[in-house]
Amino acid sequence: MLNAIETYLALRRATGFAMSTAECLLKSFAAFAAERGQTHVVSQTAIDWAALGPTVAQRDARLRAVCRFVRHVQVEDVGHKLPPANHFGACNRRRTPHIYTTDEIGRLIEAALRLRPMGGLRPYTYSTLIALLSATGLRISEALKLTMRT
Repeated sequence: MLNAIETYLALRRATGFAMSTAECLLKSFAAFAAERGQTHVVSQTAIDWAALGPTVAQRDARLRAVCRFVRHVQVEDVGHKLPPANHFGACNRRRTPHIYTTDEIGRLIEAALRLRPMGGLRPYTYSTLIALLSATGLRISEALKLTMRT
């Protein structure tokens, strides 16, 4: 099973996915299945392994990682069985977005200017970043990747 996992991870990485979390999860699952003498994914084994997660969200994430792997590997080997995807009943609910008012943005900038060390770059960096994000609508990741061209 480990060879199939390595092939799966290499393919996903080649298409632009980082797969660091999935790699850790899938290798852990492969070790768990190997302890039971299994060379293919068995639904109950996947559920038992996922149930070791400390929270419902973690158990769900573990099982979803195995499900994605099984969907991929079943194309070549139908011996792998797809576990039920929502076995643990986790539901991802996004928080309602909060749009900051002008007054709230002003308070955030003022608070950033009070950061320590006073007189250092940190207060100015954060206050400028907050102003930039609020004025442009950039995501934090987009703002952090900005560079200066001369």
